[in-house]
Amino acid sequence: MEERKHTSNGIPTFEMIPMLMANLLEDNKILSAKLDAINRKISASVCNSKDDDQRMDVTEAQKYIPGHPAVQTIYGWTSNNMIPYHKVGKRIYFVKSELDAWLSKEQHKSQEDLRKEAEEYVNNRRKQSTL
Repeated sequence: MEERKHTSNGIPTFEMIPMLMANLLEDNKILSAKLDAINRKISASVCNSKDDDQRMDVTEAQKYIPGHPAVQTIYGWTSNNMIPYHKVGKRIYFVKSELDAWLSKEQHKSQEDLRKEAEEYVNNRRKQSTL
């Protein structure tokens, strides 16, 4: 006859303790590995957010901006307030996250978007002229 693994009230027997401890240790290893992976992901995201707040001078910004515009062009953009910048004393600095936002805002519209805008404009003009 097969020996019962638990007593009648669900408590493991003394003979089962080594196996249960081995299972607990294995579960602990698995959880530790998962926790380490989570910590690595958190550390990587914190490093990325620090990179977004990185300050750059004009030459670094020139290398970062696509097309690598001339330094004088960047100075022109700052004097016309066309690009986000910070001025400390006589030095001009740029923040990477602000440049990213500025670059994404400067997207050109597709032909479809331009066509829709033109249709809306014409329709609005027609409505205004009938009033």
